[in-house]
Amino acid sequence: MSAVTITDHGSARMNQRGIREKDLDLLLLIGTEIDDGFVVRQRDYQAFERVLKRLIQRARRLVGKRVVIAEGQLITGYHAMPGKMRRLLNRIEEGNLK
Repeated sequence: MSAVTITDHGSARMNQRGIREKDLDLLLLIGTEIDDGFVVRQRDYQAFERVLKRLIQRARRLVGKRVVIAEGQLITGYHAMPGKMRRLLNRIEEGNLK
């Protein structure tokens, strides 16, 4: 939840107007600050959508990639072959079962 405290009146008005409390953080994140609050404009939504699309593309490009980190330092990075990835994941699952 955000750092904003919601009054009883504010909660009632948000409910009446279809604004969910769980959406407040997002509204504050993507909205434009105005004198006494925030407003989400069409251009705010479009900018947010572009950021999400770029983030999704970056994430897609990382599928199958592995980095090795030891003592807080990146040692190496490479494309893990499916068999190697399966073995690494199986080791983690076996450790969780113990």
